Amino acid sequence: METNLSSNRAMKKILLIAFMLLTVISLAACGGPGYDPFTPEQPEYPEQHENPGGDDNDNPSTSMNVSITIGSRTITATMENNASALDFLSRLPLEVTLNDYNNTEKIFYPAPALTTAGVTRGCAPAPGDITIYAPWNNVAIFYKSWSQSNDLIRIGRINGNGVEALSVPGNIRAKFEKQ
Repeated sequence: METNLSSNRAMKKILLIAFMLLTVISLAACGGPGYDPFTPEQPEYPEQHENPGGDDNDNPSTSMNVSITIGSRTITATMENNASALDFLSRLPLEVTLNDYNNTEKIFYPAPALTTAGVTRGCAPAPGDITIYAPWNNVAIFYKSWSQSNDLIRIGRINGNGVEALSVPGNIRAKFEKQ
């Protein structure tokens, strides 16, 4: 009788532990993709407000426009209003080597990696899209169309036909500056 009672208690403990583990896993799954309940929340970025009575160029700290100089040519881009793009803008000016990848995009690896917390993922990049490929933490500027990827975060877009400056073979030097 004593052994049977001890066995029942052990079984109850095992079931309780399994139930608690299942509860923790269920709560973590409710956080959505990329949610980690054990990692503190990322800091909020201040909301960007339009400049009443003036254009964004009156206050360079709120401008979402970037100039990209490649050789003797300067093209412009407009950045998205998301945490990743704001992090990118905060690092400008920036000079990098853009490496050709897959004859489709030019990439570089910012250090440290740009924030991606809380930013909507997923896009089908078109020529001129500036993105982050989240698994590798690299910035990718597409000069050809590519298929939908849930790992891409759009942070900006080259204005007009400036993407032609990127569609050259090989690696190129580029300087990014706020406008």
